[in-house]
Amino acid sequence: MSSKFEKVKVAESRTLYNKHGRHVVVDVLEFADGSRHEWVYFKGPGAKPSAVAVAALTEDNKIILTKQYRHPVGKAIYDLPAGGIHEGETPMQAALRELEEETGYTADKLEWIGRFSWAPSNMAGTVEIFFTKALKLKGRFNPDEIVDIELVDFSKALSKVLKSEYIDSALIIATLLISAKKLLN
Repeated sequence: MSSKFEKVKVAESRTLYNKHGRHVVVDVLEFADGSRHEWVYFKGPGAKPSAVAVAALTEDNKIILTKQYRHPVGKAIYDLPAGGIHEGETPMQAALRELEEETGYTADKLEWIGRFSWAPSNMAGTVEIFFTKALKLKGRFNPDEIVDIELVDFSKALSKVLKSEYIDSALIIATLLISAKKLLN
């Protein structure tokens, strides 16, 4: 029995919007069974990493969270230091840059702990998640960042994740990975 997913080709493609780092595309896909479907999505680097997030903990197991206003949900939310990977950067270099820009901290070492895709049905790319407990306060964070920084006891953060009080996917996934992998002393 053949699957209509064995062969999928792009019959047509057009850009709907391409400004401010947002590239929205509509493709008409043709499946092996001859059916055609329109797909609207944010274009990115495909399966390649496009963003990073850093779960950074202090020696006394406080996780560094940023609090930022997120217009699509209409409120300020807690999340991890995170952002896009610049041209020519490795994911680890991007993670170190984002950590410093958003918090003023840097790290002697980062450990890659996982990856995820935000919404594979409408966004290309993955988020690489890093973990560190080797923090150093380097200085002030980038003044262009619009964030508040809070140090939250990891057990309290995990409890809030389990109660669905945090909604940021990187924060939720990183917290669960840290717990499942038993990365704390």
